[in-house]
Amino acid sequence: MATTTIDEALSELGVRPDTLGADVREQLDRDGYVVFPGVLDSETVAAVRARLEELEEAEDSWGSGLNAKDPGAARVDDVNHKGAIFDQLWLHPTLLASMHHYLGDFRLSSMTSRAARPGMGHQRMHADWWGPLEDGYVASNSCWLLDDFTIANGATRIVPGSHRWGRRPEDAMGDPLAAHPEEIRLEAPAGSLAIFNGYVWHSGTENTTDRPRRGLFTVYSRSDQPRQNDQASRADEETLERLSPAARRIMDC
Repeated sequence: MATTTIDEALSELGVRPDTLGADVREQLDRDGYVVFPGVLDSETVAAVRARLEELEEAEDSWGSGLNAKDPGAARVDDVNHKGAIFDQLWLHPTLLASMHHYLGDFRLSSMTSRAARPGMGHQRMHADWWGPLEDGYVASNSCWLLDDFTIANGATRIVPGSHRWGRRPEDAMGDPLAAHPEEIRLEAPAGSLAIFNGYVWHSGTENTTDRPRRGLFTVYSRSDQPRQNDQASRADEETLERLSPAARRIMDC
């Protein structure tokens, strides 16, 4: 593989020193999250959502394929291996720059769509990863909003600054299903990109509408850490052939 370092890969994929402004970096450090509104145009959002609907049907994500760990939502795993249309998302320069800010040398860990079911979707407050803060952050998450995220349809809740507390919500909250006094909701239009630190407290909330609310979650891990899914074992020839050396460096395959 011609591209060997994370800096080379990021440069070839369009990440520049000024991709993230100083104000964005400050918010990532202070609050543990940031939302970039309207990154994707409506045509791209519609195309991505249509492909996910095909996959949900093919995998029966609303029926027998329902994830037992998350019965309030229909999920599709390993989305990045199920169509070139998703490459523009997990390789987006703004997303990659944000992961580099948190993790340094990193690689793709997983890519999963989650559609909160009408009347369901509320989760316990949780952090995606945990470890000693002095060891640095080892993973970070992101969400492409494929529908408008509103309070009514179960927008993700997050507790700003909780990634710096050194505590897990299940150890600090009497009831992780309950509202936290400092939580906010990530309300933003479809096409937006939300970045949140793997240590920040967050969860889905109840979708009180009569329609699913879709988000596409992409997780990255620090390169010296295990990842949720081994990307190399999942990559078929079609995927490998279409990816540039820089993209394969991010996927580590």
